[in-house]
Amino acid sequence: MQENPTVSELAVTVDWSAANGVPIQHVNQFVGQPGPPTLNRTPDGVFLLFGSVPPPFIPGDPEGRRRAIEALKDGLPVTVHARFHLSRERLEELIDVLQQTAANYDATVEQARVVTEPSEEDRP
Repeated sequence: MQENPTVSELAVTVDWSAANGVPIQHVNQFVGQPGPPTLNRTPDGVFLLFGSVPPPFIPGDPEGRRRAIEALKDGLPVTVHARFHLSRERLEELIDVLQQTAANYDATVEQARVVTEPSEEDRP
């Protein structure tokens, strides 16, 4: 009888090409909260919600403006585009990805600013 070898680590490539078929959603509203308690009273992971609220239309005429502002007292509904549940460990990975994405974005903006900023010689 031959023993099965133990695999301590296995690298697997993931394929994100299916993302091209998923529509892009604009989001400007976010909710994050711990999951409900488990039997040992720790949260069952983390829940994240992503949504959007468009700016309200406020008409130019006084009566239309009054009605629109009155309607805002009930709040603006959020269109929820996605709900996610993930472990605390995966939340750390997501935080790392978001921090790296922000750093990459900022570096690109800085690079564009340097390229488009007139040099001392070009300034009047």
